[in-house]
Amino acid sequence: MFENMEKELKLRGYSDKTIKNYKFYNKKFIEYIKKSPRDTNKDDIKEYLNYLIDNKAKPRTINMAYSALKFYYSVFMNKQLFKRIKRCKIEKDIPFVLSRDEIIAMINCTKNIKHKLLIELLYSSGTRIEETVKIKVQYIDFEQKLIFIKAGKGKKDRYIITSERFINDLNYYLRRREFKSQYVFDTINSHMTVRAAQAVTKKAAKRAGIVKRVYPHLLRASFATHLLEDKTPLNKIQKLMGHTRINTTMDYIKTKTDDIKSVTSPLDKLAQTQAV
Repeated sequence: MFENMEKELKLRGYSDKTIKNYKFYNKKFIEYIKKSPRDTNKDDIKEYLNYLIDNKAKPRTINMAYSALKFYYSVFMNKQLFKRIKRCKIEKDIPFVLSRDEIIAMINCTKNIKHKLLIELLYSSGTRIEETVKIKVQYIDFEQKLIFIKAGKGKKDRYIITSERFINDLNYYLRRREFKSQYVFDTINSHMTVRAAQAVTKKAAKRAGIVKRVYPHLLRASFATHLLEDKTPLNKIQKLMGHTRINTTMDYIKTKTDDIKSVTSPLDKLAQTQAV
């Protein structure tokens, strides 16, 4: 039913993940309303989105469903069903990040060299986990400590930095690994999966005694925050992160508290007055 939509999405350069999601939500919508696409109306759209809300779907999930349905019914059904239907408002939480000591602890307590390399690269480069597992050895400039990201998010190419420590550990690993592979994070037939990489990060945090939930994207946020703390210009951080908009970069960076730490609470001032 949605073959033409899939072809159109590919022509427009949408990622495989987005195409999969668009097909999924359109199929689920039809299953829910039990109508043909030609018979759907605005109330059907609202009912389905409210159904997702009632079932505790996250705002980002609801907005993905919204985008999927809007694309299909606007482009292929020529229906203007979304003029008075708004997207879900996404609450922006202040992101917490790992401290430098916590990250060092994760690296030092990881004995598997390939797993250690994964943590080092996630933090030293701020890469997305989907990009990290696919990095090829040929795209690494060992001398300049640069890595070429081929067709990253949005199918954009870019360069990222990495650390001397990662380069040295990688050289050690490449000289000793049992079989040659084009990928840094190799498996017998391909490269490490995202799920496997997530498990590596989680286990490293547990070994390091970190009680908060740790996942690869947290290392990316820590990379951006620590660069800002080191006075790196925001526009350079934006370029390294591969963001089109500066506001996206700001969402990754922990709110700085230096400007409010120096303010004395009125309760403390009251206590000081009474002591005098």
